[in-house]
Amino acid sequence: MSLAAVWTALVTETIVESARVFGGSIVFLRRTLLTPGIRPGILILCGLAVSAGLAWAAAVAYARGRRLEQRMAAELDARYSEMTAQAASDFARAGLLSWRVAELRTSLDDLIKRRDEVLAEMEFARRRTSELRALADDYKRSLAALQDRLIVLPEIEDELGRRRSARKAIDPTG
Repeated sequence: MSLAAVWTALVTETIVESARVFGGSIVFLRRTLLTPGIRPGILILCGLAVSAGLAWAAAVAYARGRRLEQRMAAELDARYSEMTAQAASDFARAGLLSWRVAELRTSLDDLIKRRDEVLAEMEFARRRTSELRALADDYKRSLAALQDRLIVLPEIEDELGRRRSARKAIDPTG
């Protein structure tokens, strides 16, 4: 930018001094550099003015390019940081998942073992129930066979209750 400003100042000084002389000469710092004539002098001065404009355009483009480069670098750094954080979180998540999978497998193995134990207990209970039913059926058959030979005794609770009722009927106070 400063180089463009210096060049523009020099070109402006040359154009102003050459216009004051009005003789078709190119003058810089009160010294005549060239005397090409009016038409070629105007073209030379126009070329100098264009070069000053191009110098400013180049300086502005360079400054904008630097700002754009810095902004792009900042965005790239932000994206890289984001990608790094995402990769770290993915790695942590994968580690957590692998740990969780191992824990779930252990839990599944424990549950399968417990299920097998419960199934074995249920099978034992079924066999035991079947044996008890068979035994009960045997007892029923035996009782049916012995029923004709048995003497039926009254229930103790019923007999005690009947005797209490009879005493109360006789002695209501006691």
